[in-house]
Formats: sequence, structure tokens, C-alpha cells
Amino acid sequence: MSRTTLVRAGGMAAIVGGVLRAAASFAPGVGSNIEQQLLYLAVDIFLLLGLLGFYELRHQDAGRTGAVGFLLAIIGLVAVRSSRAIPGFDLYPVGALIFVGGMIVLCGSAWIARTLAVWVPAAFVVSALLGVVGTVADNSGALFVWSGVLFGAAFSGLGREVWLAARRL
Repeated sequence: MSRTTLVRAGGMAAIVGGVLRAAASFAPGVGSNIEQQLLYLAVDIFLLLGLLGFYELRHQDAGRTGAVGFLLAIIGLVAVRSSRAIPGFDLYPVGALIFVGGMIVLCGSAWIARTLAVWVPAAFVVSALLGVVGTVADNSGALFVWSGVLFGAAFSGLGREVWLAARRL
């Protein structure tokens, strides 16, 4: 399989992952616990594949700072997936913050290199702020929903940028 095909597949995965992440913001009250966990697993798989596609496309442009962001995003995603591994300790909030922080660093590095539109890292920043404020504001459900929707939109936008850029490879 060619690099172009892999990067394009990563772009499509990012779009699908972003759309699913936005939709999953409304999922806590829908379906059984098993159905919700399967949805979240699918979201995380698509986000991971999208992240890998973006990094393959822009790793040289993003440089060392981008590599740190990529590593943080991977660690955050693993922490989110492991959120129930330690009884009595929820890793999800920490993992989500690390993940979005990594995306901010990675996408910010790509923006500085002029290879990514500014709205993508800006949307990740606003999503993170909404999530933090939602946590501090005694788990404000509406802020978490908006945070997830904005994160999904940013990730889908990232995927669109990857998809379009891969056509020029």
C-alpha cells in the first residue's frame, strides 16, 4: 500500500472519528453500558488511526515539539482507554486532558509550520477549556457536551486537511 493511500485512509479515519466523537457526546443516556463502551472503543480506534495518518503526513513539519505532542496524544488516548483499569480511580479526565493537550501541541506545531489551518488547534484549545471549566463547575453536562462536539469538529477538520493534502503527495 502506498504512503498516499495510508495517509488518505488516516484522513478518512480522522473524519469518521471526529464525527463519532461529536455524536458520542450525546451517548451517555443512550443504549446499554456495553453499547456505549463499544461506541467509545470505535471512536478511539478511529481517532488513533487519524492521529497516525496526520503524524505520518506532517511529522517533519511539526518537528520535535510536534513529536512531543504526538507522544502526549498517544499516552492520553491509552489513559482514556484504561480509565477503568484502576478500581476507584477514574483515568478518563486526566487522559482526556493529556490527549487534547497533545493535539494542541502537535496541531499548533503544524500551524506554526504553516501546514494546518489555525482554526484546528484553536478549536482543540476551546474544547479543552470547556472540559476543564465543566469539571471545575461540578460536572456541568452542557459544557462536556459542547467540549466533545468541538473536539469532534476539530478532529474531523484535521482529517479533512489530511485528506486534501494527501492528494498532493
